Amino acid sequence: MDATSRRAALGGTTLAALALSRTPARADTGSTWDQIMQTKKLRVGAALSDPWYYRDTTGSTAPGAVRTGDVVWRGMGPTIAQGVAKAMNVTLEMVDTTWGTAVAGLQANQFDTMFILDPTPERALAVNFVPAPVLWYPIALLARSDLKGSTWTELNDPAIRAGVVLGSSTDQTATRLMPKSNLQRYQTTGEMLAAFQSNRIDAAFTTAPTADLTAARMKQGHTLILKPVVAVPAGAAVRQEADRRWSDYLTTVVTYFYNTGITQQFYDDFMSFRGLEPGKATPIQRELW
Repeated sequence: MDATSRRAALGGTTLAALALSRTPARADTGSTWDQIMQTKKLRVGAALSDPWYYRDTTGSTAPGAVRTGDVVWRGMGPTIAQGVAKAMNVTLEMVDTTWGTAVAGLQANQFDTMFILDPTPERALAVNFVPAPVLWYPIALLARSDLKGSTWTELNDPAIRAGVVLGSSTDQTATRLMPKSNLQRYQTTGEMLAAFQSNRIDAAFTTAPTADLTAARMKQGHTLILKPVVAVPAGAAVRQEADRRWSDYLTTVVTYFYNTGITQQFYDDFMSFRGLEPGKATPIQRELW
């Protein structure tokens, strides 16, 4: 599921459902830090979603490959996880999950953290998030090649046919910032992108990673980042517990990776693997926008 689709789905998650998960359903096996150090294993949740978690069935050795067992992983989650595991001198284990069940899986001690899980007020009732964002990605338009503009105001025009996924965060953003445009709502990201490919809409509201990857795959359109930039911080979730050593350590590593450009390099490697020319993908360091 791509980034916009999963956010649309998660947008329907109710506060009550998350509140039911506020008490961790796990035996008392010690703190996360103690478990990692005793088992010498770091378990990270992985929900398939390009460019965050990707299984490379080709087994390529191109930069960015993360091998765990017989599986080659790519994407931001696995590469950051590998960097953390190497720094701690422990073995990395990727644990399959979904965006909808990740919070419950973390609570149930199925894994120790999950990267690129967006911090929301609802999720924060059930799990903690390290205070440093893992990366940032802006809301963007996948626009036809001749559609230009640099601000939301410029494209707030009834002549602009813009697609959004019904109920998604991008739907809310478009409704707020481009209320005069001809907004057309779709049930799924796939339907919206099909409408763009067939020229039934002029632009599709999504995230910059999705727009970049789709434009490269379709060989059609380009990514527009409108100002003022609307950006989403991607987080790292941890269990709620009294021992803060794991959360504090992860905060330090995530901050170091981001500030030194390591996180950006991980992203560039993945996007190059997926066919984007170097420098063509929208950076995930907001200071570079």
